[in-house]
Parts: sequence; structure tokens; C-alpha cells
Amino acid sequence: MKGAKVLVVDDERASLEILLRCLRQKGHTGVGADSAEEAARALAAGAFDLVLLDHVLPGQTGMQAIPRLRALTRAPIHIMSGYSDDETRRDAVLLGASGFIPKPIEFEAVSSLLESLPERPA
Repeated sequence: MKGAKVLVVDDERASLEILLRCLRQKGHTGVGADSAEEAARALAAGAFDLVLLDHVLPGQTGMQAIPRLRALTRAPIHIMSGYSDDETRRDAVLLGASGFIPKPIEFEAVSSLLESLPERPA
């Protein structure tokens, strides 16, 4: 998809800024949030094509937030985590995540994910 609008949820400021910069360089719009609560507010305020959700967040974890965020959007939600064992991946999908991206993030994985998104109707 060209020109996707992506919600990036990560409490590590450097990681968040790098992902947002990479999205802009590829022609996408990135919106940052540093908590599950802030992500919920962003989703309630507008539509997104993709949500990249960190697993470890202050307060409510990304995994705990999936059901709530899923209720606010039809966009795919992908968990980002350094815990890339099969159990964590399975739990993310069982909770409603569309997929899993291991950390450290390789932007090529995000680019492939964005290319696989269906185009918005005109």
C-alpha cells in the first residue's frame, strides 16, 4: 500500500523516532504513541491502516492492550517484541494480533508488511 497511515506504539523514544522517520522516508504517515492508553486515544480519533504495537509498555502491556485496541480498529495489529519465542507469538495471535515483528526491528520487514496491505478504496 502506498501512503499508509501507521500507528507506532513504543515507549522507547529512539525506537519510535527511527520507525516514524523510516515511514516518512517511504512515503507513509506515522503517528507515535508511547503507551496503550495513548494508542487507544489515537485509534478512537482516527483511522489507521496498520498498528505496530510494542509488547513491553508502561502500565498496560501491548499484549494486554490487544483486545481493547482490536475493538477500536479493523487495521492489522502487529506486536513488536524482543521475546520472539513460539509461545509469545501464539499468545499475540490468540489475543487478536494479526502478526508479530521481532525486535530489533528490520525496516525491510515493516516495508514488506506495508506492501502486503490492501489498497484503500478510492
